[in-house]
Amino acid sequence: MNSLIRAAGLEGYEALGRSIGIDVEHELARVGLSLGQLSDPDRLLPYPAMIRLLENSASVARCPDFGLRLSQLQGLGMLGTLSVALRHAKTLGDALQLGSRYMFVHSPSIRFLVLPVEGDPANVDLAISIDLPDLPPCTQTLELCLGVMAECIRVLGQGRVRPTLAQLPHARCGPARNYAAAFGCESRFERLLAALRIPAASLGEPLAEHNPMLQQLAQNYLDQNFSAGTRCVADQVRSLVRRLLGTGETAQASIASALAMHPRTLQRHLKAEGSSFEEIIDSIRRERLLSLFSQAQAPSMAQVSAMLGYAEQAVLTRSCQRWFGLSPSALRKRALGKMP
Repeated sequence: MNSLIRAAGLEGYEALGRSIGIDVEHELARVGLSLGQLSDPDRLLPYPAMIRLLENSASVARCPDFGLRLSQLQGLGMLGTLSVALRHAKTLGDALQLGSRYMFVHSPSIRFLVLPVEGDPANVDLAISIDLPDLPPCTQTLELCLGVMAECIRVLGQGRVRPTLAQLPHARCGPARNYAAAFGCESRFERLLAALRIPAASLGEPLAEHNPMLQQLAQNYLDQNFSAGTRCVADQVRSLVRRLLGTGETAQASIASALAMHPRTLQRHLKAEGSSFEEIIDSIRRERLLSLFSQAQAPSMAQVSAMLGYAEQAVLTRSCQRWFGLSPSALRKRALGKMP
């Protein structure tokens, strides 16, 4: 279930593809999809197939910002019933919390969070990511998601709320003017997160279409007809820590806040699942260290320490000795095959 997405995620694909000379039927078939599957927005499609479709389409059409362009053909309505709940929420902050809570209805693999900005309490980041095992290259999909998010903010805020910064984890693909048009703000690339930054005060912005009855009816429908599944709390914590490691936001209190829990409640859930917050973050640091050291051009030890969320390089050394019985430099050599 976690690797599915509603066909609404490809709204506008056929029109955009044909307009730039793509053989739409052929490209869909290459990833195991068909044009008929796109006619029902609520039909569930394999998310990896959609991701590959967008990457392939950008390549064959020589359109490096294909996902960004596709986002301009989509909007809040593509979220179906969830869009009703969002439109009729009391404030923008309430709408965003509903979006975070119910995004699994659109796809269980999409994570949407409202995160504080370290050292900048006047702003928050609206961060989005894709949580899939063996995630294929997804530049086009991330740009699509962020472009749609920008449009949703414009609609919900009636033009009164605008992003001040767009962040993407990859290098710029298309012309800078296209990003400015899609996001309405400065864009920065090769960042840790895919996110839009807005003023924290904007979360209190009242929504023009607020209707408590309609909002509750939509939320009741979502509660009665959809389930978040059996994804355990430990998996949710692992997903968050993997994305936030190195940002300074992986303290237990920060993770609990992102999951809308009290830290003690989070710890109780983890204990009931036979885990703990400390074990999870330790295992992810170990996993990330091995990944970093397997790169031919691995970062410096100081950079590695920061990327693992350690305040001092000495802590990295102690952890490495505990995990592998080796110093970080010896482990790097072994990972690169330079020592037995």
